[in-house]
Amino acid sequence: MQHSIDVFTDYQIHVQKPIHTIARLAWRRNADPGGKYFEVALELEHPVFYLPGQYLNIVLDGQRRSYSITNLPDTATTQLILLVERLDGGLASSFLDSAAIGTPVEVVLPFGRLVPQAEKTHRHILVATGSGIASLRPIAEWLYKQDGQLIALLWGLRHRTNIFWQDVFDTFAADSDKFRYAITLTQPDDDWRGLVGRVTDHITDIPFDPESYFYLCGGKAMLDDMRAILKVRGVSASHILTEQFHI
Repeated sequence: MQHSIDVFTDYQIHVQKPIHTIARLAWRRNADPGGKYFEVALELEHPVFYLPGQYLNIVLDGQRRSYSITNLPDTATTQLILLVERLDGGLASSFLDSAAIGTPVEVVLPFGRLVPQAEKTHRHILVATGSGIASLRPIAEWLYKQDGQLIALLWGLRHRTNIFWQDVFDTFAADSDKFRYAITLTQPDDDWRGLVGRVTDHITDIPFDPESYFYLCGGKAMLDDMRAILKVRGVSASHILTEQFHI
């Protein structure tokens, strides 16, 4: 299988520390109907090694901005796909949204310890808000491609027009015994028939056992609240993996 556990062996062999390199903008496209998020691809001269869930830094004017790599690692690919949230005055988001295709950009990678724990457990609970899904999609996809892994994904957004990647998650969910997901909206419209509220309102509906691992990615408030809830439920702190990006 192309995306097998071997990717971790490749990573351990080839990656000693993050590398600096130059990438070029290859393409970009809107992710959601509301235009809040877009995807952008960076083309490298040579393949790089990273793990599902890890991120890179884009360097602009001496400042760094972090973006998760949403496509799975492959020993042959030189293209890295990022999910970007459009932010008023955002240094990197404005650059990635407006720079001409082919423009070079300095990147440093890989970083992050929010990676699959398949060697420790077969039960994985993933919780994201907003663009935090960028870290968890590759983890979910990689786990889905492994044997015997059970994945539950909970994703919180504001509006229905901000939803994307449903086709991807629907494909995974076709194997209902292996993967299931739910989206909850804090500001739903009248036609929304899914969950309503914050992810913290629904996390207690997801069954877990002492072997389960939790993967959390989003803003500080969500992470703090989720840790508190999971602590009350008796989840070991060592079974809670988090990522928080600072804008």
